[in-house]
Amino acid sequence: MRVSDLAVNPLLAVEPETSLADVARRMRLEDCGSAAVMQQGRLLGIVTERDLVQAIADGIDPQATTAGRFMSADPTTASPGDDVAVVAMRMIALGIRHLPVVDAAGAPIGMLSARGLAAALESPRGDAG
Repeated sequence: MRVSDLAVNPLLAVEPETSLADVARRMRLEDCGSAAVMQQGRLLGIVTERDLVQAIADGIDPQATTAGRFMSADPTTASPGDDVAVVAMRMIALGIRHLPVVDAAGAPIGMLSARGLAAALESPRGDAG
């Protein structure tokens, strides 16, 4: 099974100047666990639920701190043609639950989540939706 066979979540994109508070609000509204930090169509990094929890625990002011300052820069990515089992093992090895999916030109087209992977692997047809 390939990444392209999964129902990859739409990409929630924010700009580097977006406050962490706004990122958290948008993630809640979109019911997703991560946001891609992008500028001019280029993926700069990713902010996840885990990052937001860490920021709050560390006493970071989410109104005054930007996504660009707190993101994980240059995140690992997957391509639509990647094997799902290989991508899942990579995510486990790296301890990550969200992985941007990029096209052949490197442009982000979606987000793969551990939850989506688990759903796909549980389904006999491979549907993650």
